[in-house]
Amino acid sequence: MRKQFLNRLKSLIALGVILCLVLTLSATFTLSSISRAQLADSPWPMFGQNRQHTGRSPYSGPDSPYLRWSFTTDDHVTSSPAIGTDGTIYVSSHDNNLYALNHDGSQKWSFPTGGHVFSSPAIADDGTIYVGSNDNNLYAVNADGTEKWSFATAGLVFSSPTIGTDGTIYVGSNDNNLYALNPDGNMRWSFTTGGYVTSSAAIGTDGTIYVSSHDNRLYALNSDGSQKWSFRTRGHVFSSPAIGTDGTIYIGSNDDDLYAVNSDGTEKWSFVTGDAIVSSPAIGSNGTIYVGSADGSLYALNPNGSQKWSFATRGSILSPPIIGSDGTIYVGSGDKDLYALDPDGTEKWRFGTGGAIDASCIIGTDGTIYVGSFDNKVYAISGDADSKEAKPNWLVIGGLIGAVAVAGLVILFVRRRRPVRRRSR
Repeated sequence: MRKQFLNRLKSLIALGVILCLVLTLSATFTLSSISRAQLADSPWPMFGQNRQHTGRSPYSGPDSPYLRWSFTTDDHVTSSPAIGTDGTIYVSSHDNNLYALNHDGSQKWSFPTGGHVFSSPAIADDGTIYVGSNDNNLYAVNADGTEKWSFATAGLVFSSPTIGTDGTIYVGSNDNNLYALNPDGNMRWSFTTGGYVTSSAAIGTDGTIYVSSHDNRLYALNSDGSQKWSFRTRGHVFSSPAIGTDGTIYIGSNDDDLYAVNSDGTEKWSFVTGDAIVSSPAIGSNGTIYVGSADGSLYALNPNGSQKWSFATRGSILSPPIIGSDGTIYVGSGDKDLYALDPDGTEKWRFGTGGAIDASCIIGTDGTIYVGSFDNKVYAISGDADSKEAKPNWLVIGGLIGAVAVAGLVILFVRRRRPVRRRSR
């Protein structure tokens, strides 16, 4: 009897050990699956390029602009494009579609939603593309253009999604909420503000989530969705926050001001422009803050809030500026032009489109710039050297001319040295 009891106890212990191993492996697999769904390692995987939304590209654009190609959609393109690890360009349009384009501008596929798409796509390292729509949904789209899942909110989704370090997707809605979703589409938590959330959330190096709202506030949230603090401006906040290396958060407001906010929620300084700031700021590697205003100017500010320079265009600037690796600043304007500015604020070049440019441009690995416009098009802008109508390479041409000249001299020399044959009588 005692022997049977001991044998049964051993069997139960063995079963328990096996069950623990199965559960451990299952949990490990689940956690590893979630951790794999992180931000894609590509030239521009989401709005603002990185989780801090600094707007800095690891690549530089062309020295002079040349149209490589354009792709026409059926409505305005106010989305900032994104680039996948394989070079695919993703961009959304008011014609209700998310498009995937090949490097040569040909269409790979399109994904239809039920409403205009203002939201800029974000790409995870497993190839999943996340994008919001005015049909109130956030969509997860597979790399082949098929739907993975959708998450319904109670309002329009203007907000561009942000992918956290643990794979969490953060997206705002016009139902006044910021949502945190797992990579499988299930909600982790939601945080309610007092107004529309059209901002794209930025994430600090300490994991704090920053998001603005039309209730005139910038919010700092803990990773569990609880509020850390809020900072009040005097106007609606469309602008998405950008975070400096020292933890300072920069945000524009409809009260015409750009605010620098300390990581504890106190004001560091504010800078007043001549009109509303809808544009999201960008931060250079030297700490310079760039922001556009509806007054038509792009402002460059020192880290202490003093003005470095301003550059005036002929239209409102709603487009967030971006910064190339060589320090060139790129910004679109309501005057239909994309501007490239040197670090001192002088114009390097401008490229004209057929419509206002509200979204930021991005830069690919080969230096090609991609930008959308109100003329329903996406433009690929490269340098002359990359085009079919490239400038002549005078070094090569000179070498060829020199080679021909030398060959001519050799022939002439040989002919002169050749013995003359006498005619026989």
